Amino acid sequence: MPREASRHDEWVEVLNQLEASLGAGARNAVLAAAGERFSTGVQWRAPEHLGQLPRDLEKRARLLLAGQLELIREIEDARRSASVHLAAVRTILSTQHTEHPVYLDVAG
Repeated sequence: MPREASRHDEWVEVLNQLEASLGAGARNAVLAAAGERFSTGVQWRAPEHLGQLPRDLEKRARLLLAGQLELIREIEDARRSASVHLAAVRTILSTQHTEHPVYLDVAG
């Protein structure tokens, strides 16, 4: 197999792994929100030995990037929402000096 074809196949595998980790990223974010432990892995770096991404894989790489950016946005939205809810709970708990449970009706 010529070296160019081999590099192309290696880039396909790199994109496959990134796509799989995107799915794992969503799962890990849910686990983190549930208070479970998870591994965030390491920061990804483009494999230097493969050279430039082949032109025919650019669209796939752009779609992957868009998916990653969307996941980041969703996680940030969830973090903000949880922060607002936590602040509301803390406000209620700080005004209540009772031994009885406190319930918060968020459905209204």
